[in-house]
Amino acid sequence: RPQTTLAKQAGQELVNNYGFKKLVVSDPYQAPVGAVLVYGASQAAGHVEIRTQNGFVSDFVSKTPSRRPLIGVFAKS
Repeated sequence: RPQTTLAKQAGQELVNNYGFKKLVVSDPYQAPVGAVLVYGASQAAGHVEIRTQNGFVSDFVSKTPSRRPLIGVFAKS
């Protein structure tokens, strides 16, 4: 798992250390299944979730993505 202090920092670590690529996707619903979605927040840690066939999952399951601003969608190359 990423070792960054804040969730919103996870994307760059996924690219640098784990072989992920940042995809040109700006709509969470268009992210491929298995992709990691990284969200920002101005004064908070942010959020990370994984796209599933039926929605999104982090420490909970949801049919809808986070409402935070999407920083990026990342997938293994």
